[in-house]
Amino acid sequence: MPYNEKKSQKRIFVYLSETAQFARTKGTFFVDIVRETGERIRYYRKKRQMTIDQLAAAICKSKSCVSKYENGQIAIDLATLYDVAAALEVRVTQLLYLPPDRTPGLPGGAVPAFFSGLDRFYCYYYDGRSNSIVRSVGDILEETEPGSFHVHMYMNVDDYGHYHLCENLYDGRLTHFDTLSLLVLQNQHMEMDLYQVGIPSPYMNGSVKWGLAFGISSRPLMPTSTKILFAKSPQKETPEFEKSLRLSKEDIRLMKLYNMLTIL
Repeated sequence: MPYNEKKSQKRIFVYLSETAQFARTKGTFFVDIVRETGERIRYYRKKRQMTIDQLAAAICKSKSCVSKYENGQIAIDLATLYDVAAALEVRVTQLLYLPPDRTPGLPGGAVPAFFSGLDRFYCYYYDGRSNSIVRSVGDILEETEPGSFHVHMYMNVDDYGHYHLCENLYDGRLTHFDTLSLLVLQNQHMEMDLYQVGIPSPYMNGSVKWGLAFGISSRPLMPTSTKILFAKSPQKETPEFEKSLRLSKEDIRLMKLYNMLTIL
């Protein structure tokens, strides 16, 4: 086995050990982690339009064994996890459960009104390539330094009840300034994608807040920028809501005026 692959497997083993320890110390049963991993395997298998039989053949396991992996009935070993990731054409880390480790009692006075007391937010933007709304969920975790918080963001989710089953996982920081909150996130599966969102006037409270996002698209590979809506709770996706996510005449007017896409 090549040295780099051994080193990578060692890191994954350490990650799994730390995750198991997290589960024990936080009172979460390890079986929950096994089930979460199984759900991720099922999610990416179906996304690849692959049957259980096909996955079983690809990793040299029985159909019943793969079914037990997906249902969380048995834990998957590290070598098989690599085989599954290769068969599904995803990174091993995409199959791992990353538990949110929130620190209780975040200092409400240190954050703007919109984010005060908030430990989860919902994001929406409109994707013209697929003519559909893209939904994301962000978990605000521990405060890393005054006014700056660790954030996990799950992009392109289908089910809010299982939002960790997403197309892209981002990890980064939400930092608050006087007139702007800045969200800077790293795509955990595509190194070049550093996702950044500027949210103006966060000290003005409300149920929703507009921001401007910049990132790297993989379909096709290109830099993109879009307006994005932040909400404190899931929004009802009506035709009017979808229309608000599209570029409006006012957005285009400002774009022509400033020769740039802006959110005021």
